[in-house]
Amino acid sequence: MTTSRLLIVGLLWATLAPPLQADTSAGLTLATELAADGNHAGAALEYRRLAMDTSDPKSKGAIYWMAAYDYMKAQRFAQAERMLSQSENTTPELETEVYLLRGEHSRVRNRLREAAFYLESIAHPEQDAALRTVAAKKLAAVRLQMRDFEGAREVLTLAEPTDLNANMEAIRTYEAGKDKNHVVGGLLGLIPGVGYAYSGEYANAARSLLLNALCIWGLVEFVEEEQWGGVALVGFAEATFYSGSIYGGADAAVRYNQRRLDQAIEAIEGDARFTPDRATLPVLTLKYRF
Repeated sequence: MTTSRLLIVGLLWATLAPPLQADTSAGLTLATELAADGNHAGAALEYRRLAMDTSDPKSKGAIYWMAAYDYMKAQRFAQAERMLSQSENTTPELETEVYLLRGEHSRVRNRLREAAFYLESIAHPEQDAALRTVAAKKLAAVRLQMRDFEGAREVLTLAEPTDLNANMEAIRTYEAGKDKNHVVGGLLGLIPGVGYAYSGEYANAARSLLLNALCIWGLVEFVEEEQWGGVALVGFAEATFYSGSIYGGADAAVRYNQRRLDQAIEAIEGDARFTPDRATLPVLTLKYRF
């Protein structure tokens, strides 16, 4: 290449490079602002645009990962999955970060076996202590949901031991407890309020009993006075409240079981989480808390 051509190429690069760099910086700032405002879908779209315009593989993979992260926050799971695939294919070095986000992504979608697979891949002794602890706590929570109590106990030994005893006690308490049967709750609901009381929802039980009692009393009064319009109106209300007692008793059992599980998960997982440091982009840096 001649000197004149080199000079022309150099001039073109000097002219074009600063605007491209400025555009990337402006795009990252915009995406950060959108995410801060709660517009995660908009932030993900901006990261996606930036990734397509980025030539450096490491930066491209990191930005695709960010797009997946914000798509997941926006509950756009199909787009998040595609962005994770793009990140993994573009930058294989980000495998750990991709697996961590895939684990969380699968867990949010209640795909527990998938979540366990990805988290197991990174929750091992050779990992950094902070990453290992966050992954281990999340994996223990997933195994608890799968009712694999021994597996949950085993993986917690990989976490930092600051609250190990409390975590083990949470597993023991959950394992020793009993779920409520939603069929039994519904059948008990044939007696107004009893289905709610079965699952410990005593305020709902008292409300159901009172409403049904009032409707029955009203029906008797209207029948005695032969006010058939009132009979029809109150009869419709009673049918609604009575069926609500049955279905409510079944739902109360489901809610009881979910509360019990949520309490155990909260005790195990605590505040364990990971968040990307948007200030370091296009270099992907994760911050861990537990």
